[in-house]
Amino acid sequence: MNVSPPGQPFRVAWPVTVWQGHLMRKGTHLLALSTLGLLAACGPTETSEAPAPVAIGSEVAVTGGTVRGLVGEDGLKQYHRIPYAAAPTGNRRWAPPAPVEPWDGVRDASVPGPKCMQPSGQGGSFYGEADFETSEDCLVVNVWTRAEHEGEGLPVMVWIHGGALVTGAGSDYPGELLSSKRVVLVTANYRLGPFGFVALPELSAEHPRGVSGNQGFRDQVAALEWVRDNIARFGGDPGNVTIFGESAGALSMSVLQASPLANGLFHRVIGQSGGAFQPMTFRDRMTSYAPSAESRGEAFAAALAGEEGDGSLAGLRALSADHVLEVYVNNPTLFDYGSLAIVDGEVIPDDIATIFAEGGQADVPVMIGSTADEGTTLHEFIVPPFGEGAAGLRAYANAVLPEAGDELADLYPSGTAEEAQASGEALLADVLFTAPMRIWARATEDAASDAYLYWFTWAPPIEEQERYGAFHAAEIGYVFGNLDLFGAVPAAADHALSDLMATIWTQFARTGNPNGDGLPEWPAYTRENEAYMELGVDTGAKSHIRVEEVALIAGAWDERREMEKRSHLRKEP
Repeated sequence: MNVSPPGQPFRVAWPVTVWQGHLMRKGTHLLALSTLGLLAACGPTETSEAPAPVAIGSEVAVTGGTVRGLVGEDGLKQYHRIPYAAAPTGNRRWAPPAPVEPWDGVRDASVPGPKCMQPSGQGGSFYGEADFETSEDCLVVNVWTRAEHEGEGLPVMVWIHGGALVTGAGSDYPGELLSSKRVVLVTANYRLGPFGFVALPELSAEHPRGVSGNQGFRDQVAALEWVRDNIARFGGDPGNVTIFGESAGALSMSVLQASPLANGLFHRVIGQSGGAFQPMTFRDRMTSYAPSAESRGEAFAAALAGEEGDGSLAGLRALSADHVLEVYVNNPTLFDYGSLAIVDGEVIPDDIATIFAEGGQADVPVMIGSTADEGTTLHEFIVPPFGEGAAGLRAYANAVLPEAGDELADLYPSGTAEEAQASGEALLADVLFTAPMRIWARATEDAASDAYLYWFTWAPPIEEQERYGAFHAAEIGYVFGNLDLFGAVPAAADHALSDLMATIWTQFARTGNPNGDGLPEWPAYTRENEAYMELGVDTGAKSHIRVEEVALIAGAWDERREMEKRSHLRKEP
C-alpha cells in the first residue's frame, strides 16, 4: 500500500427485489397448481414416473466442457480452477473478459490453480505472502457443495476476495464450514493491479462504449454470469445468490450493487470492511483530488515501454506479464488503492455514493460491517510517512480530510505520542472502513430492502493479541472456520463464535434476514435507531457507534463532491 506525500490529497494504496422474486416464484407455483387442477377435472390421464434426480458426482458438465473434482466420504464435493472466461492473455490483456474456450475430454478440477498475477510479500509481515504460483490465465472459480442432486436449490454464496485489488485469490478460502450449513460456496479469481485496473485512451478507443479500466470488476460480473448458468448442476439455486467479500472484496460488493452490468445476477449482499463511498477517480476527467485514470494509464504505459520501447497498445500487450508486474512494483506512485476503482462510464457509470443517493443501486438486502480495531495492523503502511506524534497525525489528517479542519482534533486527540498513535489508527479505520459501512447502510434506507450493520469486536488469539485486538480481516477466520488464520491458536470460545457467525451468514444468504431460531435478535438499521449487532465480546444488538466520527467524514466527502461539481460546471463551455 502507498500513500501520497505529505501535503497532497490522501490516497491509500492498498432492480430485482427479493419480494418481486418471491412473487414470481409464488406465481409460478400457483399456476402449476391451477394447471394440475384443470387436468384433474378433465378426467383420467396417462401418468408417467417423474425422472429421477441427477446425482452429483465427481464429473460435472459446465460451460466449456466437463470437469472432474473431488468427492469426500462426508459428502463434501470440491471443484477447483473451473474457467469462467477465456485466458486474458495476448490481445485479451486489459480487454473485457471473453467467453470460455471449450476444451476436449475431462478437465482436472481436483486442485486449485495459480493466483492471478500479483507481487509477493505485499502487506508486510502481518499480511504478506510469498512463494506461490501466478499466471495471467487465472479467471477461474472454485465450487464447494454438499448437495446430492442437481437442482437441489441450495442458497449460493459467491466470495470475492480482498487484497487491496492487488493481491489474493479465491482458493485461499476453504468451504468446509459454510457448505456444512447447506449452502453452495463459490470463490472467484479476478484480474488484479496492473492487469485488472488500467485505463488508457487507446484501450477506450477499441471499446464499443469508448471506456476502459475496471477489468477486475468485469471479471467479477463474468463469474456471476457463470454462476447463473451453471450453479444448478452443483445443487445451487441461481435465483438465490448472495455475493460477499472483505476489504477490497467488500468494496467490490458496493461496486457490483451499483453497477448496471451486475443487475439481476445476485439477490443479497454481505460487505465486510470496505465500500467505495469516498469521492472517486474518473476515467477521463481530472479532479482537484486525483488525476484522470487515463492519464495515470499513459504514465504507466510509458514506464512499461521505456525510452526505446513500443508504447502502443499492441506493443504493451506483447510484453511479458513478469515485466508488467515488475514495472508496477517499481513505480508505486503510478497506482494507489484509491485510483484503481474508477468511474469509467459503464461498469461504474457515476460516483458510487451518488448512485446510491439517487436510488440507482440494486434493491437487495445488505448485511455490512467492520471490525473494532481495523487500523492496528494497517497503521505502519499509511500514517508514519506523514511524520511522528502529533505533527504526523495532523499532516495525515489534513491529507485525509482537508475539508474537516480543526474538528478532527477534538475527535482524534494527540496530546501524547501514545494518544497520537491511537488516534491515527482510529482515523485510518474510520475513513477506510467504519464510515463507508455506515454510509452504505444509510444509503439503503429509502430502498424496499433492509440493511443490517455489524461491529466485530473479538480479538483472535494471535501473538500480540492485546496489541492488535479485532484487527482488519480478523473476522474472516470465523466466517470460514479456518481459525488458525494469522497463526491463531483457537480455543472453544473461538469455535463457538465461528459457528454462530457462519450460521448468521448462511441464514442471511438463505432468507435475506440474519434473524432466526436460536440467533441473537438483530434489528434492521435506520437513521433513527442507529442499530448494529456486536459480534464478539458482548454479542447482541447495540446502537450509536462512532456516530460523530462518521458524520464528520461523510460531511467532508460531501463537501469535496460539491466543490468538485461546482468547479466542473465552471469549466464546461
